[in-house]
Amino acid sequence: MTMTRTITAMAVLGCTVWIAAGEEARPSGRPEQYQGAEANGPDVIALWQFQPGKETLDNSGNGHVLTLRGRSRFAAEGLFGSCLESFPAGPKNDVKVGAEAADDDALSPPGAFSLELFFKPKPELAKQNVAFLLDKKYYHYAKDLPQANTDYCLYLQRRRGDTYVLTVSLGFGTDSIWATSKEIELVAGTWYHIGFSYDGDGVVRFFLDGRSVGKSVHEGRRGITPGSNTFVIGDRVGSTHTGCPGFIDQVRLCRGVLPRFSGSFTVGVPMGRTVFRRMEPDAAVDVVVENDTQQPVADAALTIRFGDRERNVAIGSLAPKMSHHVRVPVDTSLKPGLYPLALSATAVAAGKTVKAESTLDIRLVRRPPPESMPVVMWGSGDFDKLTYVGFTHQLDHFEDYAKIWAAGKPTQAMSSSDVAEKTKRLDEYLAAGMQACVYLYPGLWVARNPALKKYLRVDRNGKPYPRANVSASHPDVQKFAYNVGASVAQTFGDCPALTASLVHSEIRDGTAISYHDFEKEAARKALGFDIPDNAVGKNGVPYTSIPDFPRNHVIPDDDRLLRFYTWFWKDGDGWNPLHTRVNEGLKSTGRRDLWTFFDPAVRVPSVWGSGGGVDVISQWTYSYPDPIKIGQATDELFAMASGRPGQQVMKMTQIIWYRSGTAPKLPEKEEDRAQWEKDIPDAKFITIAPDHLREAFWSKMSRPISGIMYHGMGSLYPVPHTSYRHTNPRTREVLRELVHTVVQPLGPTLLHVSDRPADVALLESFSSQIYAGRGTFGWSG
Repeated sequence: MTMTRTITAMAVLGCTVWIAAGEEARPSGRPEQYQGAEANGPDVIALWQFQPGKETLDNSGNGHVLTLRGRSRFAAEGLFGSCLESFPAGPKNDVKVGAEAADDDALSPPGAFSLELFFKPKPELAKQNVAFLLDKKYYHYAKDLPQANTDYCLYLQRRRGDTYVLTVSLGFGTDSIWATSKEIELVAGTWYHIGFSYDGDGVVRFFLDGRSVGKSVHEGRRGITPGSNTFVIGDRVGSTHTGCPGFIDQVRLCRGVLPRFSGSFTVGVPMGRTVFRRMEPDAAVDVVVENDTQQPVADAALTIRFGDRERNVAIGSLAPKMSHHVRVPVDTSLKPGLYPLALSATAVAAGKTVKAESTLDIRLVRRPPPESMPVVMWGSGDFDKLTYVGFTHQLDHFEDYAKIWAAGKPTQAMSSSDVAEKTKRLDEYLAAGMQACVYLYPGLWVARNPALKKYLRVDRNGKPYPRANVSASHPDVQKFAYNVGASVAQTFGDCPALTASLVHSEIRDGTAISYHDFEKEAARKALGFDIPDNAVGKNGVPYTSIPDFPRNHVIPDDDRLLRFYTWFWKDGDGWNPLHTRVNEGLKSTGRRDLWTFFDPAVRVPSVWGSGGGVDVISQWTYSYPDPIKIGQATDELFAMASGRPGQQVMKMTQIIWYRSGTAPKLPEKEEDRAQWEKDIPDAKFITIAPDHLREAFWSKMSRPISGIMYHGMGSLYPVPHTSYRHTNPRTREVLRELVHTVVQPLGPTLLHVSDRPADVALLESFSSQIYAGRGTFGWSG
């Protein structure tokens, strides 16, 4: 069935035809230098044309004078004479480049605005993953810092080769949004016209050489929040600089949405699923014809060609900002490969026929084997690099906590635009043969939210603890945890690439005995008595401080302190039930193949049930001084999992080493230093030694685990903007060898090999940990 409805968000992979009146699209022909009202009209906030001899001047007449930064310069290679030349920058070359104008209120438009520039990349651009064209935001990826959520920035993110996406981040005071274009190709030595507009009402549009290359809508957003940073061209404002290797010309900032940066008549596929598994049931793509303009169109029609089949759909009239959707089934019984989908739409606007066309590939990928052992990257990275090593999963994010909290019930997990982007991302997982693990931490989000301080744990005097930690057992927080899981499941549950979820991590380290009325009542109901007065900390009470403590150190099972701490660590502090609620939400739509895990699960006293109702518990461990210690944490996990029948165990090895614990001294003589000590002598986190990784691998694989995990992508590969340093390339090759020769061929069998009786047992007593401070608490003590 087809339908016409108001479009709420669209980031269309397709073709655009302009039917708006106003400025001509530039540079459809020869680029022109702005003059007259286009240069200094009332809506022009700033214009930098880098004219010879006047390169730093603001040609709008508004006085936003530029200052060069670092080694950047004005070059003669411009489109109209001079231009700004910017250079690479990064962790190994962390210097300012580009040019900047002083902060001014006018550079932070309160409503709609448009930004545009000409850009000619250098070959060095292909060596950078991120390159900044414009920045007034400073923190382009931070979410939780107040100063991170003002103004705007525009940067390039490299996908592969000469393929990039344009990315805009807008700050709204308490948070930010990110919007990306579809993939574009930028060839070194070629001039391109790049622009974006924001309509002040949640809509971001991207343009390349006058063509629309993406649109996203963020419901409920209005004007950006002004900041105090300078306006930088060709680099970030500060922190680790990135630069933008290339030439930049005619940069213009305008109030309002320029007519050529507004809506259009389009046909395409929303940035959703275009990749499917072979024999996947009910596969289809959603084709949309959209009249994203201010005037109606009539006699709209759509022609769809898929393979040797053609289908014609009469649409009729489309009012402004309206769209028509057509569901196109995909035959997934075909062999894996690419199959073209050709789309052509026509309509009549203002008495003239307009046409939009698009061709894209529908990809079918092979089905995964029925069983395999997960190899999880605790973090994220480039698909090609991950699959080279043999990773099957990586962490990702598919949720907007503020949106879900405000809804108070399961809802769409993100804005419509972000859902479209993330669905496309999940398609990329399928195409790469990877699977996504969504990292969910609703409890941490509540703890970090300044507006939700009433949910923080408090001491006996009702004051919040110095280390903020959420009262995880509060009914509102428990409900929110379920809603987060259910929202993700409802929104992305039909994407087969999403198969796992990490539920919180490390946050329970900050737990504490809390004294809200509902918490005191919960203890009273569970135990039959109040929280003991001498229970002053989460880790227990030294027996030496307890009057008349038995001389033989044997205490009865009904000892009140022992009962309280047993209850506290199993259920009383709320974290295990909170993990369970996230798990229940994720399973609420019937995706039984979506498994959940919690880590680090043994940073608690030795009591059954750490992790609550998640499917798998895990623990990370450093291999030094002896990698056999990996096995100790693994067996602790098995002991804990035995308290929840059916719960599985996964084990992680850190690929990073603390420099302070492994190679603290820099050899005095240059010739005695390893190559990495010469290149990055200040490295704080280095790569695990290959032999350590190998021995740790066999230590955990000798146990009946259900998966393995590693953390530290920056130690496997050189990665910018990370403190983890790549100091031993051999480690990556050893891990690849182990995964490809052991885990991949033998993993399905090992998942079914049961444990064998042990010859040695180690007793870790919960009561001795509570009363005598013993135990490892996950730190291998």
